Amino acid sequence: MDIREICSEKIAVYSHDSVDAPRAAILMIHGLGEHAGRYNVWAERFNTAGIVFRAFDLPGHGLSGGKRGVMPEFSKVFSIIENLIEGLKNDFPGVPVFLYGHSLGGGLLLNMLIHVKPEVTGAIVTSPTIRLSEEPPLFKVWLASISKKIMPGMTQQSGLKTEYLSHDPEVVAAYRHDPLVHGFISAGLFASMTESGEETLRRASEIKMPLLLTHGRDDLITSPSGTIEVAGIVPSATLKLWDGAYHEVHNDTMKAEHFEFICEWIDTLL
Repeated sequence: MDIREICSEKIAVYSHDSVDAPRAAILMIHGLGEHAGRYNVWAERFNTAGIVFRAFDLPGHGLSGGKRGVMPEFSKVFSIIENLIEGLKNDFPGVPVFLYGHSLGGGLLLNMLIHVKPEVTGAIVTSPTIRLSEEPPLFKVWLASISKKIMPGMTQQSGLKTEYLSHDPEVVAAYRHDPLVHGFISAGLFASMTESGEETLRRASEIKMPLLLTHGRDDLITSPSGTIEVAGIVPSATLKLWDGAYHEVHNDTMKAEHFEFICEWIDTLL
C-alpha cells in the first residue's frame, strides 16, 4: 500500500500486481465505511487467476485523507479513478482493464459510466447503492438535500446493520472490530448517493459498455430491485442474482461460485 497525491487528495492505493503475463487488470472501488484492505484476500484470488487487482481507499475512508464519512463531489472521485486507470494502463500496456465497484462503489461506478464513459473493457458492479432496502423517510432525504448546500460536511451515523453483511459470523466480527472501518456518512455524501441512484435509473440506457451486475436476493442493505431495473435497461448488461446471499456476496457462503462467475464473465470479453 502506498499513499499518492491524486487530484489534491491523499489516496491510499493497494497494488496486487504479482502476476506473470496478466490476462486482465481490475480496479476496485469499495463501499461506504469500509476500506480497500478488506479486499486483500479477494485480490489474491484474482491474482491466482492471472488478473492484476488494484484498489484504493475513497476520500474520507481507510488510510486516505479527509474527514471520515465525507467525500468530495462524485465528479472529483471520477477524476481520481481516471488517474488510477491510466496508471494501470501504463504499468500493464495492452492488458484489458475492468472497473469493479461494490455497494457505494457500485453506485458511484454506474454513475461514472454515464458521465465519463471511461475507456475500459467492462465494468463489474455488485450490490450497488441504487436503492436502499429500507428507504429513508422523505423528511430525511429533504433534510440531506438542504444540509448538502449549507453544511455538506456534517456527519451522522450511517445506521449500517452489520449483521446483514454476510452469513459468516467471522466476517461480521472482523468488520465490527476493524479499526479502519467507520460508521459515518455526511449530509453531502448521503445526498450525492441518493441523487446518483435516481439519475442512474433515469439514464441507464446511456451505459453502452459490457456490464456485469450481481446482487444477493436477501440483501437487506441495498435493494436488489434497483439492480434488476438497471439490468433491464442497459443493453449490454448481464445480471446474476444469488439466492440466499446477503450484501457482501464475495464474503458470503457462495463466494467461490461468485468468484468463478465473475472470472467466466471476464473471459467472454478477452
